[in-house]
Amino acid sequence: MHGKRQQAGHEKGENGICGKEKYILRAEAAAVQTYRALSVLQECEVVVYDSLVSEELLQWTRPDCEKIYVGKRCGSHAMKQAEINALLIKKAGEGKTVVRLKGGDPYVFGRGGEEFMAVSQAGICCEEIPGITSAIGAPAAAGIPVTHRGLSDSVTVVTGTVTDESGQPRLKMDFHVLAQLDGTLVILMGMRHLAEIVSGLLAAGKHQNTPCAIIMEGATRRQRVLRALLYELPARAAKEGFTSPAVIVVGSVAKLELLMERGDGAFHKKPESNKAEAEHGGAVLGPRTTVGVTGTEHFARKLSSVLCEKGISTWDMSFMEIVPAKEALPDFSDYGWLVFTSPNGVGVFLQKMREESRDLRSLYDKKIAVIGPGTAAALQEAGIYADYMPAVYDVAHLAKGLADKILADGKEGKSGKAQTCKAKQEAMCPAIFLRASKGSDSLPLIFQERGIPYGEFALYALTVQEQKRDAVLTKEPDYMVFGSALGARAYFEGLAEKGLQNTKSQYVCMGEPCGREVQKYGNTPPLIAGEASVDGVAACLCRQMGKEDSVCIDSED
Repeated sequence: MHGKRQQAGHEKGENGICGKEKYILRAEAAAVQTYRALSVLQECEVVVYDSLVSEELLQWTRPDCEKIYVGKRCGSHAMKQAEINALLIKKAGEGKTVVRLKGGDPYVFGRGGEEFMAVSQAGICCEEIPGITSAIGAPAAAGIPVTHRGLSDSVTVVTGTVTDESGQPRLKMDFHVLAQLDGTLVILMGMRHLAEIVSGLLAAGKHQNTPCAIIMEGATRRQRVLRALLYELPARAAKEGFTSPAVIVVGSVAKLELLMERGDGAFHKKPESNKAEAEHGGAVLGPRTTVGVTGTEHFARKLSSVLCEKGISTWDMSFMEIVPAKEALPDFSDYGWLVFTSPNGVGVFLQKMREESRDLRSLYDKKIAVIGPGTAAALQEAGIYADYMPAVYDVAHLAKGLADKILADGKEGKSGKAQTCKAKQEAMCPAIFLRASKGSDSLPLIFQERGIPYGEFALYALTVQEQKRDAVLTKEPDYMVFGSALGARAYFEGLAEKGLQNTKSQYVCMGEPCGREVQKYGNTPPLIAGEASVDGVAACLCRQMGKEDSVCIDSED
């Protein structure tokens, strides 16, 4: 756009808000390789992104870019579609350059048309920068052409999940028509109903030995490929831990194996000598140790990003959700220290400051304590720098170290804040703990023991998304990571409710409290990260697998 290509009929909308160019961008990794898409992503002031967008793409945005997650997974929507439409209109109406970042082709079961129509009807100038649909891109990344001379001269793309009038996902496919197709059948969003799809195709006459493939997290470092015959596909997928997001390919082209996986997760041309192998059912490409990551989606993305750089395959098993507090932030005038225990808390805090129109300059006389570098980095994005961070990144060391500092400052006559502190006549100024509800008792207990005044405010609650949790209960990766005691408790309670057992996974815990929780359920002692952070967990796993330590990028409480 940039004043060059106005959408026909929308050179000036009814609200007259085309004075500054607005962008609604939809692209995937392939599109972002282009100068056009990259430049737009680098220029935008707001990016609204989905769950399938990689963390690497977001790193191309400017430091002050507002990033808003609106991802949708089956049974879990960060925002309803109408709310997303309204958000795009609101942000563009504020005179901001907006990027709507989606994976694949948004016009192929991606509701891109709905969004484009909504913003256009609101008088907003918008432009489409197309991406490649996963229906083609994911099979290609796995060495499977959707058409191939002598094997398939057509391709049909269908969705395995639709939303009914009540908002519930369901299966809607004409198996009798699909079973008669001679070409390639590509099924998107079908893993939830895989067994039903296979049964329907077989009942409608599809040959049981039809070659099939599942490409999980296609075109990423976490890509995994399963080749199997139609009749055995559900059992093989369950055994190998194949879950959404994934693309299902049914047809003769699935037996082609033009690429093979390297140890680092990349793919390269497969030697012609393997042609005979492709004539059969095939096997999972690149079998290797897998790590299942529970917790929040944010935590899973961060840890997976680090592990994938080391060639470690990960499964997204996140089922915890961050629910911001409804209550307004407290009056901070009585406190000298603001204490943050996670990047999640920082994100919610800054968002609530914006929503309540509270100026960051009101914090000019406060000191800031953080649990670790990830939390510090989250604050730095807003131009706020921590005054204290413990040498060991966990709640206990934060509590002890901060308590010692406050006591030492009191003895030296430092109030810990400017003259506005109501406790300035006392030796100490109180701290306020800004964190999740049901956080560790270490902070308040240590402050109580030292006689240091404090306050608490629950910025958010970590809640269990039961549908997502139940969906991962049958998975048994080689290693399973828990980021919190709450998440571990929810997982094992879910196993008990369903009468299930995990007999394969070695548990890995971020911190001693999480480790103690895991052992309550009669499990063998878990691996406990020496440092309660993403870096600590990654280093623990790397040592266990004989790989070098990773780079620290984040921390959680």
